[in-house]
Amino acid sequence: MSITDLTSMTMPEKETQARIKKILSTLQQDIPDFCFQCGKCTSGCEAMKLLELEPHKIMSLTKLGFIDELINSDIIWTCITCYKCKERCPQNVAPVEVLYSIKNLAIAAGKPVPGEYSNILQSVLLTGSIQGVKEVRTRDLEGKSRDQLGLPEAPKPTDQAKFQQVLMKAATQTLG
Repeated sequence: MSITDLTSMTMPEKETQARIKKILSTLQQDIPDFCFQCGKCTSGCEAMKLLELEPHKIMSLTKLGFIDELINSDIIWTCITCYKCKERCPQNVAPVEVLYSIKNLAIAAGKPVPGEYSNILQSVLLTGSIQGVKEVRTRDLEGKSRDQLGLPEAPKPTDQAKFQQVLMKAATQTLG
């Protein structure tokens, strides 16, 4: 007998759950089954404070096998990958790695990637960073550039073509 989600009448996806466990084991991460729902990951989550991401609930749904609900949810895209959940976990479970796996499964299933993620990837491919260099404001609200502040030019990948090639290979790598 297995659990059924009574709100959506869905059954756990055991094959997808096993696939996530396999991915996590190749990353040498402890599997979601070790999560005992202490909530330390959620209490330190930066996205929880802003976007109501609750890593312990994601771990619970993963543990129970309700992966499809997570794949179809926008909440998986709110993780800011600060890794505080992994640092705080007394069981060495990494909710951030589970979220990466679920995001990869969502993309593999053809789910649309939020627009900002596409913009970030484009920026990383073109410049090697998430966003371009910005001016800072002084107390007098004057804009100051890196040069005006005596800072060196922002670093860029030394071999842009190789960087793009490696990044695209990683982005298109198939999941185990």
